[in-house]
Amino acid sequence: MTSKEPSPQANGHWATLCVVTTTVAHAAEAEDLARALVTAQVAACVQTERITSYYEWDGVLQATPEWRLVCKTLPDVLPRLTQLLREQHSYEVPQISVSTERCLADYAQWLKKQVHA
Repeated sequence: MTSKEPSPQANGHWATLCVVTTTVAHAAEAEDLARALVTAQVAACVQTERITSYYEWDGVLQATPEWRLVCKTLPDVLPRLTQLLREQHSYEVPQISVSTERCLADYAQWLKKQVHA
């Protein structure tokens, strides 16, 4: 019988990461912003996806096609990431939200190599 090392979850090897989301109006803007965030080393990974947002603006219900960006970073890099998002975002009132999640330690190690505070 071969011994198998316990999984990282079993040993409690978890780390905290931040997942920042925002939306933009066009695919080209999503791509430009994603590239800028990764190049600036404030996000290790940015995923983009097409969505439709429903909201009220100036008293009128809107159904607007948008692109959502989901950015993976570390807590100590979060201030730089949000500053860059605010500076480069085209919306008057951009939706920028953050949640903290737990990830396996090896993924967190990779994140640390990709981003810098």
